[in-house]
Amino acid sequence: MSSPEQVHRSHGRPHTRPIGRRIVVLLAIPLVSLVALWAFSAVPALSDALERLQYAENHDRVGQPSNLAMQAVQEERAAAVGALTSPSTATTQKFRDAVAKTEHAAAAFRKSALSPEATRNVAEGGLQRTRNVGNQFDQLASIRSQITAQNVSVLEAINAYSAAFDNTVRLISTLVSINDIDVYQQTNGVLYMYWARDFMLREDLLLTSLRGRLKSGGRAAFAQWAGTRAELVDLGQMGLSGSIAQTMGGLVNSPAYADFVRLEDAIVQQGKAPDPQRWQAATKAAGQVWLGTTYKAGEQLQHDEIEPAGNRIMLRVYLAGGVGLLAVIASIALSLLFARRHAGELRRLQRSAQELANERLPRVVARLRRGERVDLEAETPRPAAGKTREVALVSEAFETVQRQAIRTAIGEAELRASINRVFVNLSWRSQSLLHRQLRLLDQMERRASSPEELDDLFRLDHLTTRMRRHAEGLVILSGSPTVRAWDHPVAAEDVVRAAIAEVEDYTRIEVTGASSAAVTGDVVADVIHLLAELIENATAYSPPTTEVTVKVETVANGLAVEVVDRGIGLHPDELNALNQRLANAVEFDLVDTERLGLFVVARLAARHDIRVSLQPSAYGGTTAIVLMPHSLVVMDEQWEAIGGGATVTQPVASGSGAPRLGRPIRPALPGPAGRPPRHGPPDAPPPVSFNGPPASYEPPGSFDAPGSFDAPGSFDAPGSFDSAAAYDPPVSFEPPGHANGRTRPRAADPEPEPAEAEDSEATGRLPRRVRQRNLAPQLRKRTAGARAEPAARPDEDFDEPSPELSRDLMASLQSGWLRGRVADDEPGDLDPRDEWGES
Repeated sequence: MSSPEQVHRSHGRPHTRPIGRRIVVLLAIPLVSLVALWAFSAVPALSDALERLQYAENHDRVGQPSNLAMQAVQEERAAAVGALTSPSTATTQKFRDAVAKTEHAAAAFRKSALSPEATRNVAEGGLQRTRNVGNQFDQLASIRSQITAQNVSVLEAINAYSAAFDNTVRLISTLVSINDIDVYQQTNGVLYMYWARDFMLREDLLLTSLRGRLKSGGRAAFAQWAGTRAELVDLGQMGLSGSIAQTMGGLVNSPAYADFVRLEDAIVQQGKAPDPQRWQAATKAAGQVWLGTTYKAGEQLQHDEIEPAGNRIMLRVYLAGGVGLLAVIASIALSLLFARRHAGELRRLQRSAQELANERLPRVVARLRRGERVDLEAETPRPAAGKTREVALVSEAFETVQRQAIRTAIGEAELRASINRVFVNLSWRSQSLLHRQLRLLDQMERRASSPEELDDLFRLDHLTTRMRRHAEGLVILSGSPTVRAWDHPVAAEDVVRAAIAEVEDYTRIEVTGASSAAVTGDVVADVIHLLAELIENATAYSPPTTEVTVKVETVANGLAVEVVDRGIGLHPDELNALNQRLANAVEFDLVDTERLGLFVVARLAARHDIRVSLQPSAYGGTTAIVLMPHSLVVMDEQWEAIGGGATVTQPVASGSGAPRLGRPIRPALPGPAGRPPRHGPPDAPPPVSFNGPPASYEPPGSFDAPGSFDAPGSFDAPGSFDSAAAYDPPVSFEPPGHANGRTRPRAADPEPEPAEAEDSEATGRLPRRVRQRNLAPQLRKRTAGARAEPAARPDEDFDEPSPELSRDLMASLQSGWLRGRVADDEPGDLDPRDEWGES
């Protein structure tokens, strides 16, 4: 079953979202903007860093093998020209060695530049150029065979090797992929200067091979190379700057380079070869300066441009990527911390409110119901206040709410206490009147002379006794203790009979079982009340033609009383609900007024730790089982130790219409004798005397029963009894010739002869009533209408009995009539849902 809180949550509250999620949503827009800015600055830096890594990888995998291959090609080209111009074993061997070196360099180039690692990040155009360089190295095999066969010219050989060199230079120029224009220009400038030196070497090889005889074809090639060399030098100087430009300027401004340029210009302009020795000296000096300057410029380019550019790129990556990422992470962390802090404040406030609703307020209400004083300040601590103003205001509002809630609970408790006092006051007033009514009925019973009048008086007496029990129920419902108590244990069978005596249809009740245990005196009144409620409920919700069985016996866990009816029973769900109420002893609810008997039983059971349970009976009705613990029971050994085995015949008075029979009772526990102490508040009504028959009188026909119950004879306060008298529960009687004892006596019946009552101690059965055995002589004559003597004329030898004796004899007669009478009223419709309704 859903709780009211769950129902409210599912039907009364709209769909909600956590405050942390709302705060994150509020901070999402600036966070997204920050992430976008971070990405805008980090992505280019990261791209540059990737390009730098690619440049470094290309330089290692393609650039270095390409440089080695170009040097090998230059050496092989020079060896080839030597083999063509001066064929000999030495030049041929030198050529072969150069070829082997070139082949080794070309193989290393192919292995590194065309590897999957090198081509992984290379575009299709760059990959194609790399393959072309490899093909150029393969095509050198053709020119080598021609050189070996001496069927190729020097110019053709130089052009073949120069083509491979030029393609390699172009490939290296494409490797400059750093996103830095200065580095790009500086790198290309140094590369152009290096390339221009190769054209100088070509010119030197051409003039050396012609031996000073420059022909038209050679002159044109020389002029073209000279122009390309000059153009490359100009391009290189244009791209250089800073220290690298100064370094390369040292080459251009050097005397060796100037001497070479003058000789070159003279050859181009005049078309004649210069002096070979001068030319060789000039080219050798210029070549050495050129080579040294180019390598120095390359080192400067690496240290002054490429590495700083890479460092700048990595710095941008660190700043834009790392610091920006840290800023984003910090922003997210602060946002989550902010959301968590606010959510934590609200959760603490929620826990404070839940503690108020689930722990503190119920605890205060429970204390108030127990009658304890409650300090409002101590029970209303200030809820956990947050550092946020709005949360603090909500906390103050909750403080006001909890103060008002506890103040309301205190007011409700005071209202309940007032209602309980009203219950107690009404009960006292009612009991005072009922005690006076019982005393008046007792006097009327003493003066009654007609059996019909005495019958009505006994019925009224019995109803008054039930009214007194209902009045005591108000005291029990109010939570106040009952004021009746005994100063000695009372036999369990007597307690059960006393409870039966307070039930209207006691003639339908059959007591079975036997127990020699006793109930402690301080709980006797409550146990009688509890059993009377259960037994009366059993008789009220079972057909009037059926019996209600009450079984009392001693069990391992104490004393058990079982009440079995033959009604129509209860639904299992309702039976479980009733058992739950009986087990939990819920607070009496003023709204639920249909279960007063249930509340009384539950309250009494909880007060004395008595277990009461309901279960279906074998007859289709309901079985109520009452288990009293050992703390409320005086067992056989204890009973005998205090003299419980001795019997003392003492008259027993009852105002409920049961017969007044003298029967044995057990002596009290050691302690003050006489009436129990007066209980109740000082403002209770004055005691009302309820006098029983004389203590020295034993009516005729008394019998010994296995126990008795001492009932009070006077009331110190409403609901308290004097211990001078006792309840006398009903005893089964059967008229002669009737098995069930329920035949109504007729006035015209002849007067039977008195028969001796069987001794119940000897036979083990209840005594049989003999018609008119204990009837007063006056009444016996009056009921025997066939006699001729007048009723007002007594026998000469007959002593007039006392009024008390007449009353007791009439009580015995009336009790027998009630047991043999068939109910005049027709039973109404029984509803199983009404069982345990009003009692």
